[in-house]
Amino acid sequence: MIYKKSFGYADFENKKLNNDSTEFQLASVSKTFTAVAVMQLYEKGRLKLDDTFAKYFPEFPYKEMTLRQILSHSSGLSDQDLAGVIENYFKKHNGKALSNSELISMLAEAKVKLKLEPGQKWWYSNTGFQLLAALVEKISCESFDKYLYKHIFKPSGMEHTYLRTAYINNFDTPNLAGNYDYEFRYSTARIKFDGDRSYYNEMFYGHSNVISTCSDLLKFDNALYTGKLLKNKTLNEAFTPARLKDGTKDFVWKNLGAMGNADDGLGWFIFEDTTAGKIVWHTGGMPGCATILLRNTGRHQMVVLLDNTSSEGLYRSALSGMNILNGKPILPSKRSLAKIYGKALMSRDADYAFSLLQQYRSDTVNYNFSENDMNNLGYDFLSAKCYSQALETFKINTLLYPESDNAFNSYAEALNLAGKKEEAVLMYKKSLVINPGNEDSIKALKQLLN
Repeated sequence: MIYKKSFGYADFENKKLNNDSTEFQLASVSKTFTAVAVMQLYEKGRLKLDDTFAKYFPEFPYKEMTLRQILSHSSGLSDQDLAGVIENYFKKHNGKALSNSELISMLAEAKVKLKLEPGQKWWYSNTGFQLLAALVEKISCESFDKYLYKHIFKPSGMEHTYLRTAYINNFDTPNLAGNYDYEFRYSTARIKFDGDRSYYNEMFYGHSNVISTCSDLLKFDNALYTGKLLKNKTLNEAFTPARLKDGTKDFVWKNLGAMGNADDGLGWFIFEDTTAGKIVWHTGGMPGCATILLRNTGRHQMVVLLDNTSSEGLYRSALSGMNILNGKPILPSKRSLAKIYGKALMSRDADYAFSLLQQYRSDTVNYNFSENDMNNLGYDFLSAKCYSQALETFKINTLLYPESDNAFNSYAEALNLAGKKEEAVLMYKKSLVINPGNEDSIKALKQLLN
């Protein structure tokens, strides 16, 4: 251990500080445990990675999708494509609590046509890892929380790590950190995400909702090195970039945390830059939570950062820590320019906000900015019924990204919700000029014109 330090509050209301024993929501870092569980069953001959998921769940509607593709986010499953499916199923079945295994029935009933074919492209999917948790349960005949404890947490000596959902271990321990975040990207003060706002109310698992400490994650790291969980041969397979159908590497096209190019393995991301050694890693993020686990497998180095306030620049700070260990320069922290714009738009006016945007947009060293950031900000305004701010944000996005069909689609949606039907029609038509195959624009335009 070279450096260990705690900062800030686990409980803002009672001024309780974070410490070595503080338990944090890991968010998507939890996926590494799901991946280890699947690879353990693979190592024991209980499954093959190129088996289709439908082999184990015949009702599953996407018959060609393999376990390897789901593990590497190349299955074609898209949380965006499936948005609303859970809510509709939940309502149809009178609010009945859902389990991970019921996801299969839900998908079979919904018959959603996915935009991507299996093996076509990397596309991050929480749903995929929820399905993998159901697979672990079916093959092992153990509940997922019991499996994790028996086969991963206990052998690793992780005494303060457990699964927590709406129906599993749903209680507060003395050391559990609260999650605090800005309600919207334009908000100026953090609030506590508890009750209905909390992700602990989620019914599903496999993608998230493991609780742990920094010390326990160090034990997990050691267990991976010492063969307590998987053989080196199996780990090497997990830490090798997966391949798409065309033979190319499964490239993580979304530059997660602005840390650099990476490919996807089997439950782990792998940096393409190996000058400091082979680094495998995973990040996590949800309201009031940001986490990252970096493992330099060639030099037995690990950096872990757990945060209960979703601090900006956390991922790059972790990579800077790894760089320090290897004599490389640290990375400057970057702020979200979209958030700065949103706060200025809310507290001042459109001209001031746009002036800030223009002043800092070229400073890519200190600021992050993207079409997607602005799009998400616009939807934040829209969900809060701040229509003038939403329209301004979406409009600016179309000016900054005039070749984006999605930017015009989002602007059109906001115009329609604001009662500007004629303008919405024009923007949907513009979206289709750029991309005649934009299904959302086709559907929305048809509804508006009928």
